[in-house]
Amino acid sequence: MKLSEALDILTTTYQSLNSVAAGLSVDAKEVNDALKKVDADSAEYVALEALAKYNPVNDTKVKNNDNTSNKVE
Repeated sequence: MKLSEALDILTTTYQSLNSVAAGLSVDAKEVNDALKKVDADSAEYVALEALAKYNPVNDTKVKNNDNTSNKVE
């Protein structure tokens, strides 16, 4: 989903902001970048914070071949 669409939904909803944000999948890097540019006293900032909670930026790489949790003894 486009970030602008998600922001429009979140800034106009009467439902729980967290519930709605949890169901919106957006680009985490785009959310993070937008948070740095928007005024902290705006509705967009509140919406972006909610989106960031459910679409976090992942800076660590996951090992694809780590089978340690699948070992049977």
